[in-house]
Amino acid sequence: MSEATPTGHFTLGVSPECYRLPHPHLGLPVILVIRRVLCRAFEILRQDGKFNLAAAAEDQVTAALRAVIENDLRQTGSVPGFNRRAYEPVERQGQVANYDGTRPAKSPDLCFKLRHDDYEPRMVLSEYDALFVECKPVDAAHFAGRDYCEKGLIRFVRGDYAWAMQEGMMLAYVRDGRTIAGHLIPAMSEPRHMASLAIVELPAPCTAPGAGADAHMEAIHLSKHRRSFPWPDRKGDASDITIYHLWHDCS
Repeated sequence: MSEATPTGHFTLGVSPECYRLPHPHLGLPVILVIRRVLCRAFEILRQDGKFNLAAAAEDQVTAALRAVIENDLRQTGSVPGFNRRAYEPVERQGQVANYDGTRPAKSPDLCFKLRHDDYEPRMVLSEYDALFVECKPVDAAHFAGRDYCEKGLIRFVRGDYAWAMQEGMMLAYVRDGRTIAGHLIPAMSEPRHMASLAIVELPAPCTAPGAGADAHMEAIHLSKHRRSFPWPDRKGDASDITIYHLWHDCS
């Protein structure tokens, strides 16, 4: 690790002994809860009949999802495990700094932060302890390689999003018959993406119960990526990150 280990503005006033990196794993149970929340939000958008999911732009879909998730699902607790007691308000495009604070206004599409009832202080930087979700359309005009990978997934690898975490999530708004097997894996397998995304493991389906495909969403796929940036306060080189890929049919 370089001696010029960054100390970003986000650690000002925080003793290095007060937090650890990486933050603890979120774990597959959390990922499965968020997946159920997203599936239910999409279902509500379809049932309403007022929202044209097939024609909506990326920001419109994300804003509609967040509205349903925050104003309905988190308030009612209708999705088991997701409620006001367990989760903070869901943020959309809330600004966070990258790993060294040189880009202080990064805006992940969605952010799910768990509440913790621990009596002992958690050894984390609270602002960065969350599941960060990047959303991208994948269709005839938005490519798996150019848009999803080069403008979305790369942000987790270079430390823009989830730099303190060990997991992140990509959510695809899929149209025109795009699939993970037919489009994402071939794109990520290209040598330039293998290098730029520092791919350790290409996407593979998660075989856990509850992670399989349903009527509108493919099975959860996982990929692993090496991160090459240094953590602040001389806490070492960043660990690998696991990305959960959720591809939802929006046609």
